[in-house]
Amino acid sequence: MSTSEITLQDRLRPICAVIGGIGAVLSLLAAMVALEVTSLGGIFYTLEYHSGVWAGGVAFLMALFSVGGALVVRRSPAMGSALMYIGGCGGFLACGGIWLIPGTLILISANLALWAIRDPFRDEPAGAGA
Repeated sequence: MSTSEITLQDRLRPICAVIGGIGAVLSLLAAMVALEVTSLGGIFYTLEYHSGVWAGGVAFLMALFSVGGALVVRRSPAMGSALMYIGGCGGFLACGGIWLIPGTLILISANLALWAIRDPFRDEPAGAGA
């Protein structure tokens, strides 16, 4: 594939992976704080958040969904976007304001991943987009 054939969809996939990866790492840190494993202090405590075993466990599960979405978004933007939407929204519902920064990054990446999906109705030979 030459550089003239690289489409916007192909350029967005690594961007989605990087933004989603940063959000996923921050969401793992937020889940640890929600589990009360560690204390980060600073900006994470400026907003109200929920903590405890159940909220922290759900937040950790949502962080794993976000990590999975960030890992698969380059191969399958639709699946990556779905996983990041579940992780981003579910984590915020689980632990509240501490998820604001990671959740925002994850949801930005999920929205960009929707733009990275190839158009199924474009007229080209079968298998040309693979």
